[in-house]
Amino acid sequence: MSGEKLRPEDAPPSLYDDQGNARFFADPAMDRFVAVVMNLAQEVWVQEERLLALEAEKTGKSADPEAKVKEFIDRVFAPIREA
Repeated sequence: MSGEKLRPEDAPPSLYDDQGNARFFADPAMDRFVAVVMNLAQEVWVQEERLLALEAEKTGKSADPEAKVKEFIDRVFAPIREA
């Protein structure tokens, strides 16, 4: 790819800034803040998976990965759901 941003053909142009980045909030800083929070959540989940693997190795019992990821997502997005 030539560095071109992908977007659906039928997407309203108002959803994108001049550089082709999707924007969800009126303040572009808020979009960047949400991206930072999501990157941090990804890193925390990686650590959580590593801990689960170590615990499973040590105890011989493995947790249900589907249930664990659902719990994690529920915790991360709880403030949004409460609003």
